[in-house]
Amino acid sequence: MSGHLGDLRELWLGGQDNRLCAREQAKAWALREVWLEENKKKEKGTYGLNEYVAARVRKNRGGKPAGEHPSGSSMKEFFEKVDKDEEWFPGKHSGAKRGPDRVLKGPKKNGIIQAAKRLMRDEGEVTYSSCIAAAPNAAVNPATGEPVSPDLIYRVFLEEIYDDPDDPEDKWDHRARLSRVALDPNQIKRRLGWAEYMTNVVTRTASWFFVNLVWCDLCSSILPRTQKKSTEQKQARKGNKGWGSKASQKSSRTLKTAKKVLKMKSTGTIKVWFVPILTRGKFHIEPLPENFPGETAEGAEIMVAKVRAALNVRFRGGTAPKVLFTDRGNGFYDSGSGAITDGYQRALRQHGLRSFMGNNAAVQPGDLQEAMLHETAMAWVRQRLKRTAPKEPWKETVAEYNARLKDVAAYINDKYKVEALCRELPKRVEMLMDSEGDRIAK
Repeated sequence: MSGHLGDLRELWLGGQDNRLCAREQAKAWALREVWLEENKKKEKGTYGLNEYVAARVRKNRGGKPAGEHPSGSSMKEFFEKVDKDEEWFPGKHSGAKRGPDRVLKGPKKNGIIQAAKRLMRDEGEVTYSSCIAAAPNAAVNPATGEPVSPDLIYRVFLEEIYDDPDDPEDKWDHRARLSRVALDPNQIKRRLGWAEYMTNVVTRTASWFFVNLVWCDLCSSILPRTQKKSTEQKQARKGNKGWGSKASQKSSRTLKTAKKVLKMKSTGTIKVWFVPILTRGKFHIEPLPENFPGETAEGAEIMVAKVRAALNVRFRGGTAPKVLFTDRGNGFYDSGSGAITDGYQRALRQHGLRSFMGNNAAVQPGDLQEAMLHETAMAWVRQRLKRTAPKEPWKETVAEYNARLKDVAAYINDKYKVEALCRELPKRVEMLMDSEGDRIAK
């Protein structure tokens, strides 16, 4: 390549690794302009813009744009700089330090390191929630008063911690334990059948879904009442990967235990039931009474009464939504025929409500987790529960746990895009059709 062409190529495609080169910056700017123009016509605003652009550009690696996609937050920061600089052009770089200062540095970083090493030594497992519980002061971001995000904790693990003093290069990373289980062909077929039913049979608009649906379910948590049970639950929560080095990877302390300890009541535990309620852009959690009968027709009756009461409180003087959308749990429908249970049907009639699937949910499979909107809300709940877990979970009372659930719901309404979630059913059905019944990215 001749000299001047090589220089032009370097200006257009070159630059630091893990940064956007001039070409990718120009591409990002153009994608944003097209997005804003198209969404202005549709009156959809800018929700999803940064993620959309980030997925279509790449950071440099080895002198060319062949690296990873940037994050949505990185794109937001980039666009803010572009908008503030009237003389911006692709490839411009002032030499100023990029990104915010690190929160975990100095004593705070050392606190995280020592807590993580202590957890690995004593329990054989380190998680985000256990680390912030073990070092609450070190993990707090002074600017927000909240625990720092998992990425910041994990960065300390990746860059600073090793187990073998003779091999400091063997830093911690997230090591695989087992492979993900796929859907079988019958499950995929049934999921596609439900998507086709929702597309071709259900004649409802997106607005109707938002205004009329109440997403709810019977959910439970197993609370440990002893330190031993708390430790067992930590071992069962171990994911497919775990932090550590090759020196610790083979230790029996890092192995997982059966997931049943998280779902089944046993000696040293209690089971607490509650119902999440998602409707018209708001999320609520209603505790269920002690000795709740669980996923039974009787339990469904109690749940419907709780949902009706919660709707009455929220929609005083207004028209409350009346259509409940649940999964195909045993309390709601017969597991074989799909017929509605007598208790669920009786409670719906008594409280002036009805089920979206009517008297028979045979077309609705039981494994639609990522298509169900309340499942997404519950994923938010579980994530927030990790961040707010007490240091000694076995000492938390049921009343304290229920209060924490209420706080979690309030946090989700404040911090998450709950209204956008309540409008997502048509999109998720479309994604399920596009995937022909296979997993969707939700």
